[in-house]
Amino acid sequence: MKTTLHSQAEFQERTGKVLFESSPLIVTRDQIQDYCRSLNQLDWFHFDEARGKSEGFGGIIAPGSLTFALVHSTFFQCVELVDLKALFIGSDRFRVHRPINAGDSITLTMGITTVEDRPEGFRVQYDFRWHGETNGDTISEGTFLVRYWSLSE
Repeated sequence: MKTTLHSQAEFQERTGKVLFESSPLIVTRDQIQDYCRSLNQLDWFHFDEARGKSEGFGGIIAPGSLTFALVHSTFFQCVELVDLKALFIGSDRFRVHRPINAGDSITLTMGITTVEDRPEGFRVQYDFRWHGETNGDTISEGTFLVRYWSLSE
């Protein structure tokens, strides 16, 4: 079930709390390789499964930036904005703790850290963490900043 947000007050009520934990997402080999091709990131460990296993990676691994890129689509699978427009304005930090192998199941936890008034609209800082479904270890984490406006503004 999606969390529905209509106003700045609803964001503020959730400050310091988990906004959502996503359903598990299985990262596929095709997804990793399509992402790498789109960035011309053609390193062998994203394509050569046999070598990845023999070199101790366990197979094909995803670039750390894949989890960063997946935050947006996963957010909108879990959250519905009503009468709000949004603009991603940045990230203060992003850190990869470990690689993801093709076939790994990962989950995103997203929380609201701050909600700040702006001359127009308001800004929300989100902290996010991707974790492994098997043992719950942190895969990557970071902060997103998003500006919101009411559709009536």
